Amino acid sequence: MQRQQVERFAVGNDQRILVLADKRWRTKHPSPWLLIVLFLVLPAVLLVYLGMLIYPEATWGELIQKLGQFLAHINWGKALGNLALVGAGVGQIIYLRWAEQRERLTLSPDGLRYASPLPASLKRLHPDWFLSWNQISKVELSAPQNHLANATLVLMTLHTPSGKRRIRPAVWVDPETYARPATRFSLRLTTVKPQREEIIKEVMASEVMCYFAEHAPHLVIDSRLEHTSSATSLETNPHGRIATGIVFALMLYAFLDAIAGPESYIDAPSSLLHIYIASGVVGVVLAWAWLRRSQLPILERVGLAALIGVLVGVAMVPGALRINALTDSASSKSYDYFVTSSADGIVLRPVNDGLPNIDYFARHQYWDKYSRGEIYPVQVHKGILGFYQFNSSVIIDDIHNH
Repeated sequence: MQRQQVERFAVGNDQRILVLADKRWRTKHPSPWLLIVLFLVLPAVLLVYLGMLIYPEATWGELIQKLGQFLAHINWGKALGNLALVGAGVGQIIYLRWAEQRERLTLSPDGLRYASPLPASLKRLHPDWFLSWNQISKVELSAPQNHLANATLVLMTLHTPSGKRRIRPAVWVDPETYARPATRFSLRLTTVKPQREEIIKEVMASEVMCYFAEHAPHLVIDSRLEHTSSATSLETNPHGRIATGIVFALMLYAFLDAIAGPESYIDAPSSLLHIYIASGVVGVVLAWAWLRRSQLPILERVGLAALIGVLVGVAMVPGALRINALTDSASSKSYDYFVTSSADGIVLRPVNDGLPNIDYFARHQYWDKYSRGEIYPVQVHKGILGFYQFNSSVIIDDIHNH
């Protein structure tokens, strides 16, 4: 290892500077910019994939034009809130790396000194602080929400006459002695969680707790960890197993019906965002009303409810077509259309007023056999959801067979 990559934190025998992560391994961590690029590229790839499913006959140029039209239908003014959330997520990634490089906890015979990772202009939001051993009147160990999930979440509360300071003792490590735990690939949805005794043992063996025991033996540590609820996993919890099944079922349905569904949108699906978002919100509310009664940790309940809501919204992209077709009173009726050409492809124009144009198909020699003014039957649906769609599977099969 090069000299400039090594940074010593242990100073003498009585002072120790701890960090949030092992600096010797930092170069092996993925760059936050790589994570940001992936965060931005994956939605773009998914958008292109959905475009290929919705417009299977379109060329790349036509597909890009369709995607441009889709993006043009989005109300970007109303989307600012969502963009702000994305920006907050990206900022969190950058902040975590910033904290990893600059945040410090110094343990010395004088006391504890915390160095905030924020720049000087923002120090007031998360300031530095120092506590001498004599200022600390009480030390408590507790778990968030009274749930002992893992050692890194355990809180140490330092009571002083001027207030409280909280740190997570198991998070801070000494890079000179820290050994990265071995990781193994697992197909389990959630990791195997350690038992209560193992978590408490890991906390008490942390660098912070060992220094307390050696240099501040007069401080009595009040541990409330023995009375916390035990950790559970999705696989062992009845609600967790059912929720996991719902998640996979929604993913499978959205994927299969998007590919095999016989119906297609006439207008851009972006015009129906209110249906997808409303469905997702209903999914979140119903999932939370059910999961809140479970024994799962609060974060897992919130995460599962949010995930189910998002997947319900995604599943409604093909699902709305199903619902709209099934609720059409004239589901088997076909309407006459003229086959016409446009600069972008083939446009089916209705013989009777009141029906929409179908600008869906790219140019193909299949359409050459239809002369100008020749009638072409198309099965059009309009159900309870109030939008027009058409049965595209028969037409696409004819094009492929041709």
